[in-house]
Amino acid sequence: MSSERRPSAEFIRKFHDKTVTATDSSLERALRIVPGNENRAGELPALLHRYGNQNFTFFGGTPFHEIREIVRCLNPQPDELFCDAGAGYGHVVLYGACVAPCRFRAIEILPVRCTAMLRSTQRLGLNNVEVVEGDALTQNYDDVSYLLLNNPFFPDVAAQFIGRLKKSCNGLLTVIAMNNIVDAFREDGSFTEIDVDVDIPNYRFGVFRWTG
Repeated sequence: MSSERRPSAEFIRKFHDKTVTATDSSLERALRIVPGNENRAGELPALLHRYGNQNFTFFGGTPFHEIREIVRCLNPQPDELFCDAGAGYGHVVLYGACVAPCRFRAIEILPVRCTAMLRSTQRLGLNNVEVVEGDALTQNYDDVSYLLLNNPFFPDVAAQFIGRLKKSCNGLLTVIAMNNIVDAFREDGSFTEIDVDVDIPNYRFGVFRWTG
């Protein structure tokens, strides 16, 4: 571990253990999260034209106190894979990689965000984070243990995504759904909602187990 990474990782772990308080901005700095220019060379308009069904125009990131709640509740293990589909700038995977022993995968459609995430992983010296530049709607999730979905699609695409997910997931998949995709999983009979003890409002958060 480099001397640069050590203070950042220790700060994140202390926040995770609830031994220090911190703002989201201070945690972003610790994780070396630096947003890029999403309008460069017409990149964003071109993607909006091609993938108009996806909600990636604006991105605020999952609040860190909610990420902490999720990771502490799930307690992922070394042989498991945690995937964030629509990862933005990597708030979830970068934080998780500092506090949990499992592998992490970030799927993000915007190249500038993927570049920023890779830069953050290098600066932090993380070797358990994989960044995939691609469309979350078309990925295969058969090796994923935990799949986080925080508002990745507009509502009319959620059912389409769930239909594809059921064809490419394994029997051990757990889905963490947040915001506008929660109701779609609650309405689908192939997933069973699990009671979890987290400090996140139930109306916009749910954990679901694939039951087939």
